[in-house]
Amino acid sequence: MGVVAQILAIIGWAFVGGASRYGLGTLLPATTGFPWATVVVNLLGSGALAWLSHAETVTAKWPNALTVGLGVGGVGAFTTFSTFSLDAVRLLSAQAWAAAGLYIGLTLIGGGLCSWAGVWLARRYWHFPVTPR
Repeated sequence: MGVVAQILAIIGWAFVGGASRYGLGTLLPATTGFPWATVVVNLLGSGALAWLSHAETVTAKWPNALTVGLGVGGVGAFTTFSTFSLDAVRLLSAQAWAAAGLYIGLTLIGGGLCSWAGVWLARRYWHFPVTPR
């Protein structure tokens, strides 16, 4: 598939990812002052992108536009590093040290663990081999 197909896939999946992030934000509003929605989307996105990257690396069965669309468009629009950074600065500026530490730790360590889990799930349950194609 060509570049136009990839761009259209990115646009379509970005719509889905962005709308999903917005929807989750309405389900988990930051009424407590803690940005739970951002933590959840970044953890889910870390696992999903790791799974997708591993699955795509070890199999040639999926069209390139699908993996690019899902990864760049869908997961890219769903997750948000910029919001994570801004929320961390806001918590630190408010001198909410414990909340800032929890938020940064949950996001960074949790994101790494979710990425590991995504690869593990791809290997274990979808039977993608360990070695690349």
